Amino acid sequence: MCSGKFKILIIFTVVLLSSVCFAEDKVIVDLKGCIERAVKFHPELGEYKQDIEIYKAKLSEAQAAVFPQIELMALAGPSPEARKEAISPEIRTDVKSTTINGVFGMITMQLLQPIYTFGKISGYKKAAQGGIKVSEAELEKKRSEIILKTKELYWSLSMIRDLRILANEIKDELEKAIKRTEEDLKKDIPSTDELTLYKLKTYLGEVKRNLNEIDKNEAIIIEALKFMTGTPQNTKLEIITEPLKYEEAYIRPDELIAKAFQLRPEMIQIKEGLKAKQALVDVEKSNFYPQIFFLIKGSLAGATNRDRIHNPYISDPLNDSMLAAVVGMKLNIDFGITKGKVREARIEYQKILEKKKLAEQGIPVQIMKAYYELEEATKSARDMEDAYQNAKKWLITAQANLDMGLGETKDLADAVLAYATTRVNHLKALYNQKMAIANLLQASGLDREREVK
Repeated sequence: MCSGKFKILIIFTVVLLSSVCFAEDKVIVDLKGCIERAVKFHPELGEYKQDIEIYKAKLSEAQAAVFPQIELMALAGPSPEARKEAISPEIRTDVKSTTINGVFGMITMQLLQPIYTFGKISGYKKAAQGGIKVSEAELEKKRSEIILKTKELYWSLSMIRDLRILANEIKDELEKAIKRTEEDLKKDIPSTDELTLYKLKTYLGEVKRNLNEIDKNEAIIIEALKFMTGTPQNTKLEIITEPLKYEEAYIRPDELIAKAFQLRPEMIQIKEGLKAKQALVDVEKSNFYPQIFFLIKGSLAGATNRDRIHNPYISDPLNDSMLAAVVGMKLNIDFGITKGKVREARIEYQKILEKKKLAEQGIPVQIMKAYYELEEATKSARDMEDAYQNAKKWLITAQANLDMGLGETKDLADAVLAYATTRVNHLKALYNQKMAIANLLQASGLDREREVK
């Protein structure tokens, strides 16, 4: 009885361990899932996130500058002997003439509290805050590029799978036509010839080659999507694709241009960059003025071989104590260095202004280019939709004529070739329309708003 239970326990353990050891993780995503994973897990994003952390650290540093800075130092070493009776103009008191027969210890402390810096600390804070927003916009710019690349891969995969359906459909038609032609040749039917048979077999070989290429391209695209979505190598990624379809797009380019000036990461970078650069100009200008501070300074020292002298006119650094609180100011005077740094900061500000002018002129051009490409792609997709439907009717009619004995195999071969060519061009036109929409969304800054949120 016990032996039976023990065997069941072993079998259960083996099954459990097997399921744990050999279980394969699988991720199933559609287009939205791919984009969500890509903007979250893409390997390149880590570097941009660290840039944000750098500016957050700079902001913390600037915020801490309003608090006092304390400096403590402790020293110890050999002490030259010094006694009260040695205080006389007649006795030499330099180190060479004395005996080093003791040790001293000393602790010094300095507390410096800034009171007024003429905008230096507040300038550093504003610059760091601007740096954070510029870095965040850079991250969003990278995410926008990743979204576009993800869409490109996804719609390429969708087209590849549609092409496989087409290739298998053509393959079936050709195999049926070859079989019928071979049978007709055996029956010596006059309308059949070997030339048509060779043509059909040539087409079939080409279709099989295309199928092999489709398998290869599908595998490559899935690997690329695994990289884009940060999917581990030992995890299976299953992409659910939707067939390519014609899409009506009602877009007003003037509205997109207005949106782009609000949403494009480049415009956010320019806006925040100007604030940060102006703050750095103010920081450099503050060096023309004194830095006012409150200072507490003290020291405590003692030596084993020195007398303590209680005379305010005589100070022994190795055996004395002091504490003082003062208000002070510090001003570095130079003859052109500070002025040069202010000029350099202003030039950096001007560079951002030039980028702003370029963006204000370039973004509308970029949007109009994407808009015209979408218009062309939409018209081509619509035209190829009609051509595809007619090619399909041609193929069905040729097939029906052959079945009824009214047509010839070579007519069917021509119809198959026209159908395949038209369908391939139709799919390319639909793909181009999808990518034209994606490009226009990216150019207007709407891609992250529409796809991520």
